[in-house]
Amino acid sequence: MQHRLLSLVPTGLLSLLLAWCLVPLAKADYWNITEPAQGVVWANGQANLISWAKALDDGVSQFDIELQRLSTSGLSYVAHLVPDSMSSINVYIQDVPTGDDYYVMFVNYTHGLLYTASNTFTISDSADASAPSPDASAPTVTISGAPNPTAQFATTFASAGTRAWAGLDGAALQIAMITGALLVSVLCGAFSVL
Repeated sequence: MQHRLLSLVPTGLLSLLLAWCLVPLAKADYWNITEPAQGVVWANGQANLISWAKALDDGVSQFDIELQRLSTSGLSYVAHLVPDSMSSINVYIQDVPTGDDYYVMFVNYTHGLLYTASNTFTISDSADASAPSPDASAPTVTISGAPNPTAQFATTFASAGTRAWAGLDGAALQIAMITGALLVSVLCGAFSVL
C-alpha cells in the first residue's frame, strides 16, 4: 500500500525534498590564500603580505601559519592561534635564505593538520616593485634566519573565547587537573556517605 502511495509522488519532487533535507549537512569549507600569489617576490628587510579568504562556517576558529621551503627541510613558525576574524598579516623577514621555492601553510594549531597552502613564491635580497604592499591594519610579525623547527612561533595571538586552561603551562595544567579530580572524588565520597 505504501509503495503505491509513494509512486504517486513525482520522482523530481522526491529528489528535491531529499536535497532540501541534506542542506543543513552541507558546509562551505573553502580557504584561499590570496597572497603570496604565484610569482611574488618577498624581500629581506621588508614587510610582506599574507592574506586569505576563508569560509565562515568551516568550524575553524584558530589556526597556525608556518613558512616552509620545498628544497630543504625545516619550518619557520610565523603565527600561533591566529583568530578566524583576521584576513591578513604582515611578515617582516630579515636574513631569511633566498630561494624560489617557499610557500605558506595554514595548519591546525593542536595536531598540525594542513588546512591550505599558498602557491610557491620567492624570497630575495632585493626589493621587487610588483610585491603587494603590506596591510596597514594587520599586525606585523618578524621572521629572521634560516628555517628552524625547534624555534618558537614569532607571535602568539590572544585566544579569546577559548578554554581558561589554555593559559596554563604543562605542569600547572597537570596540577589543576589532579586537584580537580581529587575535589570531585572527595565530593562524591561525601555524598555517598550521607
